Amino acid sequence: MESVMTEESIARSNGIYERELLLLNLAELRERYNVKQSDIKGFSQPAISRIEGRTDIKLSTLVKYLTQMGLDIEIKVRPRKPKKGVPPEILLFHT
Repeated sequence: MESVMTEESIARSNGIYERELLLLNLAELRERYNVKQSDIKGFSQPAISRIEGRTDIKLSTLVKYLTQMGLDIEIKVRPRKPKKGVPPEILLFHT
């Protein structure tokens, strides 16, 4: 399929896939920790439902959501193609 798609179409498709994967994982993550939507402080149950059903989410909302479940988050940057003189990984954010 990618052989007939433009680079822009591939990037857009990958972005949609990654967002959908994140959303699936938010609900699954919450369930793995045996946390009900209504148990997450600072959010109403309907708000949690919306967060878990959105196609994108603000980073600040994600941090608050995870923090209220007792979880930390790290965001690391890695080059797709290693470059000489550039670290293989850079930590951008940690709670």
